[in-house]
Amino acid sequence: MFKKLGLALLILMLALGSAQAANVYKAAILDANYNAVTTTANSTAVDIQGFEKVAFFVVYDETEVGNSISAAVTCYISYDGENYQQASFYDYAGGATLQTSETISADGRYYFWFNKDLCAPYVRLTVAATNTDADDVLNVKAYIAAKE
Repeated sequence: MFKKLGLALLILMLALGSAQAANVYKAAILDANYNAVTTTANSTAVDIQGFEKVAFFVVYDETEVGNSISAAVTCYISYDGENYQQASFYDYAGGATLQTSETISADGRYYFWFNKDLCAPYVRLTVAATNTDADDVLNVKAYIAAKE
């Protein structure tokens, strides 16, 4: 009898105490080519309500001929999805120091995230290119990853 009761209690404890893995939402939010015509682009606004952790990946690919080109990545938050203000974020290079913008000037990937205490329902990125022209172009793709 005690074996059955012990087994039932063990099963109950495992069922109640099992860790549930949270889903990770991911989406492409920006794919822009920058040249003399396009120098700034906003990403798609993302509703981040219900997410505990929000992070971004930016993929930077440049074709540089004569100019030294770069792109500044800035993050914006909004309470209504229409009126945005700049937000600070963390990245690996800055460690515990909040960043307000990051300038990228070499092919590669950049990863950054919000402080988990940030409370805003909408977010978007703005990427502004510098020194682009007809043959000095760059492509920037941005992705969001958020955990419930």
